Amino acid sequence: EAANRELKDFVYVVSHDLKAPLRAIGSLANWISSDYSESFDENGREQMALLAGRVHRMQALIEGILQYSRVGKEKEKVEKTDLNSLLTDVIDMLDIPSNFEINIKDHLPTLSCVMIRVEQVFLNLLSNAIKYMDKDEASITVSCLDEGVFWRFEIADNGPGIDTRHRKKVFQIFQTLNPRDEVESTGVDLTIVKKIVEMNGGSIGVESEVGKGSTFYFTIPKEIITNN
Repeated sequence: EAANRELKDFVYVVSHDLKAPLRAIGSLANWISSDYSESFDENGREQMALLAGRVHRMQALIEGILQYSRVGKEKEKVEKTDLNSLLTDVIDMLDIPSNFEINIKDHLPTLSCVMIRVEQVFLNLLSNAIKYMDKDEASITVSCLDEGVFWRFEIADNGPGIDTRHRKKVFQIFQTLNPRDEVESTGVDLTIVKKIVEMNGGSIGVESEVGKGSTFYFTIPKEIITNN
């Protein structure tokens, strides 16, 4: 318990000490870009945009670490949650490109759960599918299967797919399959999903075929999902 408290304090102190200078760097970069824009050539403008992007990436990484450290650390409210309504709210939060179609294949159950955590699982999995999509006609299908004491949820897409050797890597913290200059990612979102699911007695995995898409699946016990 003492070690956990020390680690928690360390995470918050470091994140605070990193956030402050990053905000200053971001503000300075914006000021330079605005006041001296006419002095820059094309290469200069590209470099300033790159600087702003790096600051944003670091800020997102710090926030991701904070989110990961918070999961399971505090008692959270368990409540009856209609997953149909929850998924509608999640889809409304997403910035969905016009070429995307999201289908909900099955009627979803009502669960006793920590709503914000289940919401986070769906949000991260759906946004991940959108982020890595490489097809002009893109589709995501959400389905639910009854597996006795568990519900199994699947988020299937027709994206690039994942090579067999990389399927475990996607759930490791800070790991990304694409260079960050190609697809902006902190490598934390799927790690948070895995931590939430496993902390609540479920399991998570991915089935995929390169070039044809991926299906991320996770299970949740029917009885209750908490963080205790």
